[in-house]
Amino acid sequence: MVAEYPRVRGIVCEYPSFAALDEALAQGSEEHEIGFAGCDCASDGEWLVVTFVIGGESTAVAGHVEDRGHGHRLTFAPRDWQRLVDFAAEGSPPSVPPALPPSMPHPVQAAPGTRVLIVDDDTALQTIVGTMLEASGISAVRAGSAEEAWNLMAVSPVDLLVLDWSLPGMSGLDLCKRLRSDTRFGPLPILFLTSHSSSDDLVSAFDAGADDFVAKPFRAPELKARVLGLLRRTKPPAALAPS
Repeated sequence: MVAEYPRVRGIVCEYPSFAALDEALAQGSEEHEIGFAGCDCASDGEWLVVTFVIGGESTAVAGHVEDRGHGHRLTFAPRDWQRLVDFAAEGSPPSVPPALPPSMPHPVQAAPGTRVLIVDDDTALQTIVGTMLEASGISAVRAGSAEEAWNLMAVSPVDLLVLDWSLPGMSGLDLCKRLRSDTRFGPLPILFLTSHSSSDDLVSAFDAGADDFVAKPFRAPELKARVLGLLRRTKPPAALAPS
């Protein structure tokens, strides 16, 4: 039986100004958390694609819902929290504006035609990740080595790369560096999915040009939320739509 994966939901958090967002972040800086009325309608432990909106600008990150004894809170990994801090300070618009106003959590999925390349020499993991992404409307392409992935991308573009570190031949880290040095692939979002998860490994991955990082063994909802969040930050407006 093929596993069934529930759709990841999204939520929109709108603030009247960058100063207001900065104040909310300052209040929750110790725990990397914020309160938002809509998250009380989410489940404790749920991963969401959270889009922060100020006027015509927005950014999207993966958020985790936690009940900390005073209502549900949206919590964030340190790297996602820093993205929010930078967004509040700089006001840059790296994301696709959401189609919906602030609301209850709603299912989201990728637009038809979105293609993600999964690079891993474990065929069982390829199948698991591919099935999981296909449940969100993503077409999963698979490669067992960095060399195969490079050849595939040279003839058929993809929208995002899910990349293992330890591969036969060229490593995932070396492939990431090679892609970043090639103008054809410079903007391609790259997410490492790997058992290399020490703090030094994270530094190496981001120094090589990775956009995000999920450690094995992974939680399917988190991986889906991070993939969909990356697509929102890099794809045209139809890339991430409510369903």
